[in-house]
Amino acid sequence: MSKKKEIKEEKKDIKKKGTIRDYWETLCLVLIYVMFARTWIFQNSNIPSGSMKDTLLVGDRLIVNSFIYGPVLSNFEKKILPIKDIDYGDIVVFKYPARPEVPFIKRVIAKEGDVVYIKNQHVFLNGKELKEPYANLPDVIKNLNVEGIEISDKSQIKELPDYLKNPDAFEVETSPGRVDLRIKSSQGEMFPFSDTFGPYLIPEGHLFVMGDNRLNSEDSRYWGSLDEKMILGKAWVIWWSYEDGDYDYLKTDAKSRIQRLISKCVHFFDKTRWNRMFSCPS
Repeated sequence: MSKKKEIKEEKKDIKKKGTIRDYWETLCLVLIYVMFARTWIFQNSNIPSGSMKDTLLVGDRLIVNSFIYGPVLSNFEKKILPIKDIDYGDIVVFKYPARPEVPFIKRVIAKEGDVVYIKNQHVFLNGKELKEPYANLPDVIKNLNVEGIEISDKSQIKELPDYLKNPDAFEVETSPGRVDLRIKSSQGEMFPFSDTFGPYLIPEGHLFVMGDNRLNSEDSRYWGSLDEKMILGKAWVIWWSYEDGDYDYLKTDAKSRIQRLISKCVHFFDKTRWNRMFSCPS
């Protein structure tokens, strides 16, 4: 009887250990998948400023698709995988050239080989004015009749500099937590103090990006062309939207962080923008 009891107890122990091991292996696999997905497929991004109003609002939390612009060996892979080239109008998350550890989010306006010219906030691409329903501008500016310039020979147009490759082409101002850039101009006043920008040719492998809130966006007009290698992914879906303050992101001290956390707990239901959740920005 004692031997049978011992065998029974051993079986119970083995079963218990097997169950614990199964749970542990499952947990490890889930953690590995989450880490892989966060690195290579999806990332979380928070909108701290109003540079993309009204497409994206301060306090929008985004899921960023990091896989969509992945490298491929052949066009066949693009046909069977959810992979595409960066396109005009895409809203992309990228590393800010002056501070690569800081993610920025803007809209793609021009790609390599394009000529960009801006007059009174009206954007001209290769000599033709862009139709931009997403641009957040006062009606008095939108209704202006602005003439562009004729593009006859792109080889004669100056390339828009990249700060990482040509830092001498920029004026740099530093302050706590910020690095502000301005493209040096040989033609007088620099943007935004001049009402014109360009024309500039976008160099190979680079993009020209802008925020939708044109009067409150530091973008390629300030810090130049963006190397495509700096792209982290495409804005995919808003998973949560909360009414944060426009300049809360500048308050990085411990007290302010704790106050924001408490505010989110207290006002979760009345300050969450429920109508924006699970919508796709475009």
